[in-house]
Amino acid sequence: MVVLLVTLFQRVTMLRPTPRASLFKALKATSAGILVLTAIIACGDYGTSVMATPQPDAVVRVPVNTVDYTMSDADKLGLGTPGGATKLAPSSFFSDVRSAPSSAASTVAAACGGTGFAGYTERRVDFSPEEIPRLAATPLSDDGWIPDTDVPIGFDFSFYGNTYNKVNIYMNGFLLFGPAPAARQSGSAVGGFLPSTSNPKNIIALAWTDWDPRKTPDGIRFETRGTAPNRKFIVQYNNVLELSGSGKLMGQIVLSEGSNDITLYTNSMNVTNSMHFVTQGIQNLAGTEAMYDSVQNVATGVWSRRVRNFFSLSNDAIRFSLISTRDDVKPTFDAVPTEVTQGNDPGLASAIVVLTPPPASDNCSAVTMGAARADGKALTDPYPVGTTTVIWTATDASSNSNTVEQTVRVIDIEDPTISVSDVVVNATTPSGAVVNYVVNSHDNVAVTSVVCDQESGTQFSIGPHTVSCTASDAAGHTATATFNVSVLDARTQLMNLIAYVQGLGAPSGTANPLLNPLTTALEHLGADNHVSCVKLNDFLAMIPKKGRQIPFDATSYMTAEATRIMTVLGCEMGPRALLVPGASA
Repeated sequence: MVVLLVTLFQRVTMLRPTPRASLFKALKATSAGILVLTAIIACGDYGTSVMATPQPDAVVRVPVNTVDYTMSDADKLGLGTPGGATKLAPSSFFSDVRSAPSSAASTVAAACGGTGFAGYTERRVDFSPEEIPRLAATPLSDDGWIPDTDVPIGFDFSFYGNTYNKVNIYMNGFLLFGPAPAARQSGSAVGGFLPSTSNPKNIIALAWTDWDPRKTPDGIRFETRGTAPNRKFIVQYNNVLELSGSGKLMGQIVLSEGSNDITLYTNSMNVTNSMHFVTQGIQNLAGTEAMYDSVQNVATGVWSRRVRNFFSLSNDAIRFSLISTRDDVKPTFDAVPTEVTQGNDPGLASAIVVLTPPPASDNCSAVTMGAARADGKALTDPYPVGTTTVIWTATDASSNSNTVEQTVRVIDIEDPTISVSDVVVNATTPSGAVVNYVVNSHDNVAVTSVVCDQESGTQFSIGPHTVSCTASDAAGHTATATFNVSVLDARTQLMNLIAYVQGLGAPSGTANPLLNPLTTALEHLGADNHVSCVKLNDFLAMIPKKGRQIPFDATSYMTAEATRIMTVLGCEMGPRALLVPGASA
């Protein structure tokens, strides 16, 4: 192994313009100022025996072992049969793209995880060539080539299923991978048919015809640029002149690491010699497969292939890309899952929902189906009332995946419950009493409101009342309960007080003095409330006198009851009543 290290010091901010640089403006002028240029021509597996010489104009001229030979006019034009090779003849072509193509991949069956060669796609791309390479091969010849021993690519490059790390650069506008044919068996100087089993084969032709790069300073330049794994190898035919004509070629062949893309940038190409057919395209080692684009005659509108033809190009760019043999096709869902609607389970704000995975298929393998709920819960957990999104994911054996959403809607179909007990209260004033009651209501989700036609905590008049209360939930379901509210009048309260005193079981000497004023008050109630008030006042005066014979809590109770009854009757409270403990005006 010979390692060539060239270090070029230039304290300049821009390359000085040269005829070559100015003619190549449409490609890209060298842009950055160079303080130090270090060119490693070879390292490791990419050995070379050449030595580079840095020049003041920043071009590194690389001496190469050019293979040169003299071809007869017949050999140049492919009119002879050199070296026993068969005469070039037309054959069926692999691609004839007559409009700006996006890809030819649609004609290739989807790959299923293979690793072999499956062909190329070809498409037109933006004209955006690389900066001019800095290595210029010298000396150059008419019909020879620079052997691949002197042209390391700098990385492994796959071409028609084979891997190469070096390439032969032919003077007549093409690259050849692998061993070069013997000089007398290398084919014609002008462009031949593609595909063809005659030499040259295994080629990338930028503009294969009879050029003479000797006439142009630094006519063939090349360079490996960038860093792994995204390096590029660039070969530029730099204003190469046509032999026996006034045509000219300015263009690049760019090989890309990793993607193995082949990009042909043609700034300008034309020929004037009527015998100089031009071929642009790629061809495999066997000469059985090829790919190329077409060109349109602007005068006639006729399209013709860029193979052994007369045509010119300007600011043209096409790219050949390997067809992926990796399965990168996502599974497809055979049907979009429909929304699942289900009522809630009894008494619950949720429902158990059993989902069926949507059918899915793949071009290569069986599909594994997974699912995830938007709320993060397990697929089999109960689904709450409302809407839950389920994301189904179909995955194939190559980890390609596709998703689809399904909606699960659980509807609240359950009415709330409501219950209220009857209420009995004593009137506290001649107008009645403030009545408080409790409404018991429940719903599987939530009760949103409870409304009664007479609310708890409001004034009810003396007598019976019927109250209706309605509970509602968020789903609009309702439940109604009706109950009774009784506000007891003074007579009923007085009768209840008499029954209470009787129920004490006190001796007659205690009980009768208490009962006599109460019964008299009851007899006159309604007819002469004044007498009833006096007797109730007498009852209040008697309570402390008989207090020793009855429990203390009974004393307090009877005092409070008699006082409230008197209030309901509107009695004036006598002095004796005011002296009774527990009595109130």
